[in-house]
Amino acid sequence: MVGKTLLSYRIEAKLGAGGMGVVYRAVDSRLDRKVAIKVLPASALSSADRERRFVQEAKAASSLNHPNIVTIYDINTQELEGESIQYIAMELVAGETLHHLIRGKGLRIRDALKYATQIADALAVAHAAGIVHRDLKPSNVMVTPQGLVKILDFGLAKLGGTTKPDAYAETMHAQGAPLTEEGMVLGTVAYMSPEQAEGKQLDARSDIFSFGSVLYEMVTGRQAFSGASKLSSLSAVLYKEPQPVAEAVPDIPPELDRIISRCLKKDPERRWQTMADVKVALEELREELESGSLAISKPKGGKRATRQARWLALGALASLLLGLVPGAYFARRFFGSHPPSFQRLTFRRGDVTSARFAPGGTVVYSAEWGGAPSTLFSAQPGNREARPLGLPSGRVLAISPTGEMAVLLGGGPVATLARVSFSGGAPREILENVSGADWGPDGESLAVVRTVAGRYRLEYPVGTVLYETEGRPPVSPRVSTDGELVAFFDFDAEVGDASVCVAGRNRPKQVLSRGWRGTGALNWSPKGDEIWFSANQSGGDPALYAVNLSGRQRVLSQVAGWIVMQDVARDGRVLLSAVNSRLGILYVPPDGSTERDLAWLDASLVYELSDDAKLLLFVELSGGEGRNAAIYLRKTDGSAAVRLGYGNRPSLSPDGKWVLCIRYEPGHSQLLLLPTGPGESRLLNVEGMRYESAEWFPDGKRILFTGNQAGHPVRTWIYDLDGKGPKPITPEGVRATRVSPDGHSFVIAEAHKLSLGDISGGPPRTISDLQSGETVVRWSGDGRYLFLRQLEGDTIRVSRLDALTRRKEPWRVLKVPEPGAEFFGPLALSADGKAYACSFQRDLANLYLVKGLR
Repeated sequence: MVGKTLLSYRIEAKLGAGGMGVVYRAVDSRLDRKVAIKVLPASALSSADRERRFVQEAKAASSLNHPNIVTIYDINTQELEGESIQYIAMELVAGETLHHLIRGKGLRIRDALKYATQIADALAVAHAAGIVHRDLKPSNVMVTPQGLVKILDFGLAKLGGTTKPDAYAETMHAQGAPLTEEGMVLGTVAYMSPEQAEGKQLDARSDIFSFGSVLYEMVTGRQAFSGASKLSSLSAVLYKEPQPVAEAVPDIPPELDRIISRCLKKDPERRWQTMADVKVALEELREELESGSLAISKPKGGKRATRQARWLALGALASLLLGLVPGAYFARRFFGSHPPSFQRLTFRRGDVTSARFAPGGTVVYSAEWGGAPSTLFSAQPGNREARPLGLPSGRVLAISPTGEMAVLLGGGPVATLARVSFSGGAPREILENVSGADWGPDGESLAVVRTVAGRYRLEYPVGTVLYETEGRPPVSPRVSTDGELVAFFDFDAEVGDASVCVAGRNRPKQVLSRGWRGTGALNWSPKGDEIWFSANQSGGDPALYAVNLSGRQRVLSQVAGWIVMQDVARDGRVLLSAVNSRLGILYVPPDGSTERDLAWLDASLVYELSDDAKLLLFVELSGGEGRNAAIYLRKTDGSAAVRLGYGNRPSLSPDGKWVLCIRYEPGHSQLLLLPTGPGESRLLNVEGMRYESAEWFPDGKRILFTGNQAGHPVRTWIYDLDGKGPKPITPEGVRATRVSPDGHSFVIAEAHKLSLGDISGGPPRTISDLQSGETVVRWSGDGRYLFLRQLEGDTIRVSRLDALTRRKEPWRVLKVPEPGAEFFGPLALSADGKAYACSFQRDLANLYLVKGLR
């Protein structure tokens, strides 16, 4: 098979083999990505009924969208050299199987709990979807180098055969019988449940027993049920009890012993009844261990001591809720068994927008408590009360060694920069249109990010341009301790992610680390030899990272949740804010009745609403493949969302049958069509094109896209889906958008003017001025109006512009659904402008003073 091609999959190397088939590493030539291909032998599919059930269940498994479940990309059949080849294309996972990690000696308790919690979460999601794994075992669980668990072979347990443990080829011992009806035995003997061993009908509780067997082996290093033969192993599963975990591992927490014991009950009625309950029990145990309220040691006194330990845990939790021990809890929760010291500084509900160290050990921070405007406070570590500084609403951006503060006045991301002494006085405004700033080491010069003539400049000192862009402004500028360099996040508009960069007066912009989908501020390390930052990549968890000027990167600490690294002092002290952040979707139907939140996961970003307001198109920023977010389509009646694929900037076709998106791969981008129903995806590739945005013509037969070819400025093109090559419709350097419903005109919004261009050619004609921050949303369905959007703090003002008379009138005023929230991303409107949807972000944060982070 090596060197052959199955449709778009080019086979590169053999990875493993088993009774269920052979697994290969392959490349998907359509999407240029590595995949694993499992080729199933003809004997595995002995009848049309078996094939039908296999395909049905595999499709069900592919619908599971979970970071701990390996993704199934494709299920197909192809004739190759006269033989019918059944195959499955799936995610290629780097790492080791749990089988190899255990290696007969077991894992550390904390590692076992970390992996077990992820497995339990994945199984709980599968069970909720009606899918039972049936063959859970250590060789079916991969662990990546980052500690992320991936469960393999969902939906394949209905096919029999014997095999050795393999990362991708599942092992089942059923005397060659590929059945799951009553009376048949299916599964790996050492890990199957008693009811599975007896060939009975199975439900989710069978997986719970198998999970207990896996967890037992993770902790003890030995199988719970083993024998010299399959029959003796089956006998052990049916009639014998495993050696108590507490005897095999004397220092195991009693609560973990109890969890495993309950999983391994022979009677399903006496086991845990749901995997969700198991997950909760494991999470509570992890929290007790990591908070220090429950030691890893075997208490004396049996059940009484166990009960005392649980009461101690509850007491610790009560203290946490009262704010008495959050620092210790937080430190152990996120930074392991030898953590830095943590001290909580804020105790109110809301968001910490920025924080900096001030002279004399004081901390200055700006916060939006209870939905109020951003206010500046002064806090002394050890004192729970913070003192308002009595300054106008704004954010603190930097504080010099002499106590001079640089503050951004107002609540917007771009505002007026002012300086004011920490000791008192009124702010003195110094520069407009600023989004970020930092003091140089001399305490006099400033590095700033500001907008000039529609472009974003990084200047240091003010007036000296180090870097300029027109996409998005550089974020979080920080001057190095020697004043030679400025570090910052730079957003790549083409691929939709951020990079950690540096620039200096004698050094052009250099990218040190790229591919970050979410960022949480950066700072220079105490020694000045690294840049410390908080960020996450698509589909990954947030973490604290460090990168040096050579681009060598390391993990400072893995974290559970968003952490913003607000400031780093020369003596090693760090200010971190722990943020609970969520992107919801505010939807209001055409009749203006009760608004609803139609978000699916935790980071739902709206792109479009269908003309009739029945379909909502959005992406989930927290999940995806590489630089491509997960794209979802959801009915506005609240039905479950459907994941269509992965890409960026999706656009729904007029007939609702296709979604157009941009697929970003290393070094290039592609246009991709995803079917919303039955059908296959389709690539629309123009050689050498770098895509920026794409949308449909009203006829659904053409596409309007903006991009550039190597060595040329950006411009907008028309692409005919019937096969004609792209045709430019704007001069180089000019972007067009929003084709009119009659297909004759397009919109150009630039230099504070709104113009209409003619598809057939000719100069554009100006129809209106644009206010600062005003953007075009869409045409009305009849082509008479253009809807415009302007964001003002927690409000979106929608106006309606008559394209013929050029009269503009207010149309809607949208308010965030809860205090302290902010609108985020595009506004989606129905064709009549009556229904709308927009994403909103709500952050709740606590600020911590950290010592000892290295």
